[in-house]
Amino acid sequence: MIELRPAEFLDYSAIALLHAASWQKTYRGIYSDKFLDEKVEKDRLELWYHRLNSPAIGQQITIASQDNTMVGFSCIYLDDDLTYGTLLDNLHVAANYQKSGIGKLLVKNCAKLILENSKNPTMYLWVFEANQNARRVYERLGGVNMQIIEKQNEDGTKAIICRYVWEDVTSLI
Repeated sequence: MIELRPAEFLDYSAIALLHAASWQKTYRGIYSDKFLDEKVEKDRLELWYHRLNSPAIGQQITIASQDNTMVGFSCIYLDDDLTYGTLLDNLHVAANYQKSGIGKLLVKNCAKLILENSKNPTMYLWVFEANQNARRVYERLGGVNMQIIEKQNEDGTKAIICRYVWEDVTSLI
């Protein structure tokens, strides 16, 4: 059975390693191989250490676990944008648990957190245009692609990203 709980500081390395593994599997051709093979793990460890050591206002990180093993996580920033509402900044599920409903469960939990804690029932996220699997999931969940822009990646490469928006997250619950 999948259990959800708020992240704690001690979770930072498990989150970072899952985040890095997810990028290494999914983002070949979007980021450079050198970055994915040699730098992404250190980069994600630094990011999650900072996020959990000094949480930003409105930051909510949720861990999905099965038998005390982390199998996914989400990170939102409540009321991040006046127009688009809460930012779903991270949604990752371990490779061997994908397509099992954990991502949908985490998104549903994000919607509940937004409705309980936010002034605005709207949620948005950015996804790489090339990440067709994720885009299909977001579209099945009712997300609408509202904007396409070019982004500079952490490794200096550039990629096209899409802003998906849910005007009212009540539909996700």
